[in-house]
Amino acid sequence: MTHLALVGPSHLTAPRIPAAPGIYRIGQGPPPTPVAVSFEPSDRRRCENLLTWFERGGEPGATLLVDDWKLCAESDPGLAESIRWITVATPARVIITARSLDHLPERVRLRVEVLDFLALHGLSTFTKALAWKGRWWKVPVGTDAHGRPVVAELTHLADGKWRTGSHLGVTAPETLRSLVLGLMTTHSPKLFQAVFVDAHDSDVFAGLDQAPHVQTHHRGVARDPALIRHVADALLAESERRLEVVGNTWTIFHHRGFDQVLPQLLVCVHGLDAIVAAEPEFATTLATIAHDVGKSGVQLLLDSPHDVVTRQIDDCTVPANLDEATKSLPQLMCQAEPAPGFFDLHEVPNRFDRSHAWRPRPVKMQYRVAVGTDEHGQPVEIDLKSGTLQDGMGPHGEIVAPPERRAEGLRALILGQMLRHSPDELQVVLIDFHGTGVFAGLDSAPHVQPALAEALMDDHERRIRMLVDSGNYRTTWDYRTARSNGAQLGPLPELLVCVDGVHGLVEARPDFLQVLQTLGRTGRSYGQHLLLSDATPPSDLQGNDFMSYRLELTGNGWARRIGRSVESFTLPTDLDSVAWSLPQAMRATS
Repeated sequence: MTHLALVGPSHLTAPRIPAAPGIYRIGQGPPPTPVAVSFEPSDRRRCENLLTWFERGGEPGATLLVDDWKLCAESDPGLAESIRWITVATPARVIITARSLDHLPERVRLRVEVLDFLALHGLSTFTKALAWKGRWWKVPVGTDAHGRPVVAELTHLADGKWRTGSHLGVTAPETLRSLVLGLMTTHSPKLFQAVFVDAHDSDVFAGLDQAPHVQTHHRGVARDPALIRHVADALLAESERRLEVVGNTWTIFHHRGFDQVLPQLLVCVHGLDAIVAAEPEFATTLATIAHDVGKSGVQLLLDSPHDVVTRQIDDCTVPANLDEATKSLPQLMCQAEPAPGFFDLHEVPNRFDRSHAWRPRPVKMQYRVAVGTDEHGQPVEIDLKSGTLQDGMGPHGEIVAPPERRAEGLRALILGQMLRHSPDELQVVLIDFHGTGVFAGLDSAPHVQPALAEALMDDHERRIRMLVDSGNYRTTWDYRTARSNGAQLGPLPELLVCVDGVHGLVEARPDFLQVLQTLGRTGRSYGQHLLLSDATPPSDLQGNDFMSYRLELTGNGWARRIGRSVESFTLPTDLDSVAWSLPQAMRATS
């Protein structure tokens, strides 16, 4: 008996459900085909009776249809176990529909038909902000002869220790197209780009070459050995350039930890045999490029056998609407999308909920928040943690913009930190030297502390004493780790000191420069962070060489600078209203 899973939206799965007598359905709304009986998932009593009847064998030729697995399973946590029993112990047939491949139940043997390309990747619609969340590990391509998912593994461990890119082999053009479009659908051009090399003027890359990920599309190269040599030289030059950028970093994946933008580059070669026959040295070029994949990030996707291939992708059945998706999705990828609102950017409900917003997060994500989105709809983040202690971007930063625009950058960063961290985790000092109201609204948040120079130095001394007296801890992170492991210690929140108009402040109060310099030099150890803003870089101050990141308003909009990395971004659209409403909501629930 073949049990079937149909993956895709209802308008695609419905025609694949056989119109036959003896179909019993669990699902919501009108059935997609004539059935003997249909029960809503919420009608637990009737659904359980139907499942019990099927578990006992049902009637000869009976088919159980579970229409929209995720919806039905949410109503009945035991549904998966019941279906597994029916499929292995009874003569009944089971058909399941699902909106996404990852919705299907585990440990149930089904022949899977993926009818929709987006459903293969867990998506119902495509937007850059929603779809381009992929990690460079693996991507689904289709299903094998038994209906099981076929997944292309993009990386492997070199020497069992370092993650490096895999060179892929594929024979079927449809499989190649599904793989490349899958990468484009789940990874932004910041993480993945492609070069297409076609021995002939075939249409294997048609549609795909319209995506923003594609650097170059070389056509008909097998006809011209000079063109083959030009392509080979260009690929070698790109590999060398990348090696210089990565430098002494162990792998390209470690390099991204320093916020440098260097995407994986997939060189897709169709008609490899014809190219090598015309110019045998091309195979040597590929071998040279393949050797440096760990640092360069240049991976190969070849349609013929080659010694460098480390992962062979079996021929498989691709989603039924692959050709349609290949035409439509690259066009959507090229279209601009509106900037999200503040709460959408942070992926939290529009109404403040402290149990959700202030819930514990892994250390890597603590004090790391988005300030806006890049041109691909992906979050651009600032991490207050020290780059030397906790692999962050801090501890100190600056905002450079005209007086009338600085409030935007300050609000984006400060509100994000307040949204994600309770007053026990983060306290904030707001100093508006010129009295322009740049922090208006923010000053009502429960995180805000007094803004006196004396108070800052007192806090500095208090933190030193707490670390020493509590167990001679070296940093606030050591203290916090001990507290999370059960040590009887009180909270010790990080402190974010925000100063607007810092040049005027230190000119009028030279003693305050000493305070800033003290916090700047030792703040990373004692949990004190500076955020200084002015019309010119605060790092120009005498002795102020400890700034780690910068948010700067340029002629092309806002940009984030960290070392050599420069990222343009767009701020949330509703910062003004959120600056007044969110702090009040926080205070009301504290």
